[in-house]
Amino acid sequence: MKTGRMIRALCLLLLLPLSVWAEDQQQSELLLQRIQFSDTARESGTSAIPFSIASPVLHTSFQATSFAPPSTSTRLKDLVPDSDRPQTKGVGANSTWLKGQLTAEGEVANNATNDAGLTSRIDQRDDGAKRMVRMALTGTNGPVRYGINYRSAGKAFFNSPDQTVREMWAEWGLGIAKLRSSSGQTWNNVDLEPNRPRIQQNVNRVGVALVKPAWPELSLTYARSALESTFIPAGMTAQRSQSNSMEAALAYAGLTWNARLSSSYILTNDDTRGGAQSTTFAQTLVAAYRPLNTLTLAPTLSYRSETQSWSGAKIQTPMASVSLLYKQSQRLLVSAMGGYTSTKSSDGLIETESIVGRGMFAFHLNPIYGHPTTLSLEASYTNTTNRTVAGVDTEDLSGLVRILVAAL
Repeated sequence: MKTGRMIRALCLLLLLPLSVWAEDQQQSELLLQRIQFSDTARESGTSAIPFSIASPVLHTSFQATSFAPPSTSTRLKDLVPDSDRPQTKGVGANSTWLKGQLTAEGEVANNATNDAGLTSRIDQRDDGAKRMVRMALTGTNGPVRYGINYRSAGKAFFNSPDQTVREMWAEWGLGIAKLRSSSGQTWNNVDLEPNRPRIQQNVNRVGVALVKPAWPELSLTYARSALESTFIPAGMTAQRSQSNSMEAALAYAGLTWNARLSSSYILTNDDTRGGAQSTTFAQTLVAAYRPLNTLTLAPTLSYRSETQSWSGAKIQTPMASVSLLYKQSQRLLVSAMGGYTSTKSSDGLIETESIVGRGMFAFHLNPIYGHPTTLSLEASYTNTTNRTVAGVDTEDLSGLVRILVAAL
């Protein structure tokens, strides 16, 4: 009997530390579930970042960001090698709270190259003109969505430079109707240089859209904006105007095509001309048609008519363009674009016409030393005619042969 009691006491002493250790381990596992570090450094690409943070109430992830602005020039001889094209690099972060009901994101980016062509750091603090800071906060509460946005970029930043934008917005879902309201400000001359003016624009917008699956989407938007000079250097003229605009749009998406037709009416008062008015009507049709899985056609038609009360002149600007993209296989890609624009005023002071066209034939070759290789043939044509000013007409026809090795 005495021996049995001693054995039970010994077993109790042995099991007690095990139970305590198990409880501590369980608490540690719960703590690790609340704060987890996941290694993503093994991921390929520039978006790999060492870790992200997650918990039941907070999830934060980090990623590298990069941006290369597309080439806008139709003159192929103005193009530069991809390695010399301006690029930006930065670091972005995304966080969510309350099971996704509140989302925040931010980004800090800097030009990837400086004037000397050397790689610059993201934290380069001696030249804020090459830096961009962006923040956004979005919340959801039932049928209501709301948020604030902020972005500021220096004058030497490659993407939307010398501009600060801040906006707050809200959106209500009312069945098939969606009501959205926003208010924001935009200004230039971010660093407030004394020899450059700062122009600020305040915009208030409210709109309603009727959205239902398999139905066309109808939207109506009213906007009121005010533009004024908040800083005027010596010798420069102030700018101040107000405008009211109304836009109606109809959009529809089918199985092989989608289109959007919009019509706008804009009334502008120029306070520097004693409140003189200008009236603008604009119609735009944008569509995309995909008759085959390998072929996409995207036409665009627009017409803009502006009447100036102070001069009595009427300025008409029709525009038409179409782009084609054909991808026969993973090895063959053909793209083409053509456009026509004309601007003419009733007083004869403005009359210009512009024709642009561009085409590309790209073929993926066999890999070179294991790296994907592409051969492309490109051609471009531009013709601009000014019928009111002699000697300023331009015409350009150029071609380009490019061999691209992915590793270079």
